[in-house]
Amino acid sequence: MENIKFNASGLDLSVMFVKSAKARRLTISIKPFKPIRVTYPARVSQKKAQEFLESNIEWVRKAIVKIKEIEKRTPQRAELPKIDKQQAKAYLCTQLKVLADKYNFAYNKVFIRNQKTRWGSCSGKNNINLNINLVRLPMELQEYILLHELVHTRIKNHSKRFWDELDKYVGNSKLMAKKLRKHYLGTLHYAA
Repeated sequence: MENIKFNASGLDLSVMFVKSAKARRLTISIKPFKPIRVTYPARVSQKKAQEFLESNIEWVRKAIVKIKEIEKRTPQRAELPKIDKQQAKAYLCTQLKVLADKYNFAYNKVFIRNQKTRWGSCSGKNNINLNINLVRLPMELQEYILLHELVHTRIKNHSKRFWDELDKYVGNSKLMAKKLRKHYLGTLHYAA
């Protein structure tokens, strides 16, 4: 697993080709501040993985444009101030309880973790998982995410009914979702 300089259709790329016994298919992952990662199953040659990258170069070009925009407005993790984990957990749990009490929501347990791809989630048992990095977001987005997960205690999908219910508490939930997308968390991913 090494970074190699790779030219695809006139585009110079830093790519890490990773052969994986666990991989079932070829995937391309692009994260801010990292080389492109092409993961491929053990039964596939690196040459085939390179061909896969070349055959999806238009997707890669578009993803790179998005990633560059994200890199411009997102400090690298090393530049971010450290989060006091105990303080953040106490704060998020308190905020969630305040909103649940205010709007008469019931949830089971709360878990606060440092997640790479999600701001929050709600399980079928109404356990709520929250990303500790929520404390880095503006207050209106923190509240939006907490209410989003609380609404999932009643409606377990993202149907029109869900968004209508969320709008009762947030106002324009679609606008809030759009604002949240500016606060990048995760990876751009392409799989075959």
